[in-house]
Formats: sequence, structure tokens, C-alpha cells
Amino acid sequence: MTASPWVCIIVLAATAGAVSGQAPGEDQLARFREKVRQDMTGVPNYTCLETVERVYRNPHAHAFKPVDTIRLEVSSVAGKELFAWPGGRRFGDRDVTSLVNGAIPFGMFDMFAHNLFVNAKGTRQYRGTEDLDGRASVRCDFHLSLQQSGLRITSNAASEVTAARGSFWFDPVSLDLIRLQVFGEDMPYSLRLEESVFLTNYARTRIGNADALLPKRSELTMAHFNGEATRIAIGFSECHEYKSESTISFDAPAAILPEAPKPPVREVDLPAGLEVPIELDTAIDSKTASVGDTLHGRVAQDVRNNTGELAVPHGAAVTGHLRKVDRNSLGALYAVAIEFSEIEWEGVRAAFYGELIGIDRKSAGARKPITYYDGHVDKVRIDGDIPGAGIFYIDAAKFRIPPGFHMVWRTKARSGKAGE
Repeated sequence: MTASPWVCIIVLAATAGAVSGQAPGEDQLARFREKVRQDMTGVPNYTCLETVERVYRNPHAHAFKPVDTIRLEVSSVAGKELFAWPGGRRFGDRDVTSLVNGAIPFGMFDMFAHNLFVNAKGTRQYRGTEDLDGRASVRCDFHLSLQQSGLRITSNAASEVTAARGSFWFDPVSLDLIRLQVFGEDMPYSLRLEESVFLTNYARTRIGNADALLPKRSELTMAHFNGEATRIAIGFSECHEYKSESTISFDAPAAILPEAPKPPVREVDLPAGLEVPIELDTAIDSKTASVGDTLHGRVAQDVRNNTGELAVPHGAAVTGHLRKVDRNSLGALYAVAIEFSEIEWEGVRAAFYGELIGIDRKSAGARKPITYYDGHVDKVRIDGDIPGAGIFYIDAAKFRIPPGFHMVWRTKARSGKAGE
């Protein structure tokens, strides 16, 4: 009869520095297996605020330098991840790359952890009891083959499933999973990686009426062949039960007052080709700005369609998000991307999708967007690499764009499925 892979192989030979102590019995491991399976399959639908910090290290450098910070709301519904900007009206069934550019390890542990703990794939080896940040724990090492792991790594414009090895730690009394550390193994050359390390710490969080075991913080570190290194840290906070009929927001709770019935909001469509002047009400400061920050603005003057009819009134409220705020790794150039998604006024709401066509540099404060010079006319450099967003650049080590920053946008017809 073949032994279960969940019975850790007990190392009897003494090794230098080994932690003394009796190996856990098969009964304890069996109970842990059942406990972690229940924890991972019994999590209720929930939503969390995720804060992602990306840092980068040049070859020959010793310290990492910040690239950007990203905030997203992520919901786990029926085992599927849904994403939205903080304060968004609803979650979208779409890939996270439609919101955020670059490497983001969302969901990369889901299939792997499921294969390791729920499907009980791979082999394990008992390593003893350990003090883990002042907490007693039991450690087991594991190995999963390429066919077993489901660990997908994305790097250098390539995405590959790799074999994996690593360790997990659990509490000997509560049997709660504490930490999971995973190393990519036998990684394909196309990834151009010397090493890829994933680390997730777990903690119990109150979700509705249940105490769910959820990731508390995850970290991915990748060392590249050319000496570069990237690190992505994800913190999870403000987790609560997801209810589809509820509006999800992480704003501070306001005082509870009786609410008067709200008049119905009429949804309208904006035609393509409208030129909409917008002034920001929200400052953008490089010291505190994060991708996903909500931006508020207002329409600076009446906007009329090609027949002269009023399409959007002066003062209409505009809502959007910061899509990008990072520095070029080769210098001090900041790339700033703004996207507006909604306009609302007097019981009317319209989705907004457009392109940034002009910026008033005089309204941008001391740090002004850089310009291209075309003959005798200087024009602000604006890129449209992110659909629906405008990207401009600031040549400074730090900057602050004050309220009143003036832009001109042109509405466009949206191709494909509408995003949120």
C-alpha cells in the first residue's frame, strides 16, 4: 500500500543545528491536513483592500528603490477573484492587468496552495519544531513536480508553470497554517530568472460570522540573470463579507443619520468627439500617491454636442483614478497616468471614456509636465498607452500637482467590453 504524501518523511539522522524534539505523530498531521482543507474550501465570499508595493534594484546596487504603490479592492466570490478600484461601484469580471500594468502576483498562490493543501499533491519531509517569530510551530518541507504544482511565474514577457519546492509552518495546537514559502524550481530559460521566491503569512480574520484563515501579507522576490531584482509586497486589510447587493467602500464610516429617499439616477451615454475641460479637485503628490487613488474633478465649462445642445453642464462632478505614478529606472522622470470613468450631475450619470488631448502647464504648480517642441509651439508630451487614460511626464525627483490642474479630454467610443 502506498503511503499518503501527507505523512511527512521523518528524518532520523542527527544534523548540525537541527531542532530537537519529537516528530509529530501521523494523527496530528492528519488533523492538520483536514483543518487546512476545511480552511481553504470553507472561506465565505469576502472582499479586501490590497496594497501592493513594487520596488526595484539595479545591477550592482545594494538597496531596493520604490517603483510605485497600488491599491485595489479584490473580492473572492465562489473561488474566483474579482477586482475594482477602491470605492468602485461594482467589481468587474476581468483580469487584473486591465487595471494595472506590469508584474502583479495576484492569484498566483491560489492554484498552488490548492494543489498542495487540498489535493495533497507532492512529497513532504518533516523538519521539526521551530520558533517562528516568537511563535511555536511545526515545519514541513515539500516538493511538487512541474505536473503537480500549478505555480505560474511571469517574467521577461514570458509566463511559465514551474516545479516548486519550499516549506510550510503550522501551529502545533490550533493546527492553523502560519506561513508558506515557495521557490520556483527548474525555471525555463525564457523567464531569465536566477531565483523566484514567494512568501505568504496567514492569519485569522473575521468575515461575517466566521473566522476565516486568509493571507495577511504576501511577497514575491525575483532575481534576474542580468543582476536586476524586483520585489512585490501585497498587504491585505479591511476584509469583510462580500454582499452583491451592497455598495463596497473602504472610506471611514460616517455618522449614521436618517437618510431621505434618493431620487433615481438616469443613465445616459456620451457621444464620441466631445471636448471636455476638467479641473482636478484632488491634489497628486509623489510622496503619497498610489495607483488606484480616487481622483475627483469638475467640468470647467458647458460642453455641447455638434448640434449645439447641452451635453454636460459646467460643474458636473467627474470621478476617476490614478492609473500610474512611477519613475523611470534610468532617471528622475515620473510617468503619471490619469483615467476618468464617470460624470454625474443633477440626477444624471454617464460613463466616461476618452483621451487626454491637452494640459495647461501653468495650472500644474512648480513641477510642470515636460514638453515636446514642435517648431515654435511647445506641446505637452501625452501618451495613450493605457486605453482610456492619459499619460504625461514630469522631470523631477518629486512633485505635487495642486487642485485646479486643468486638462482637456475628448470622449471616444469604447471598443469591446466596457470596463469599470
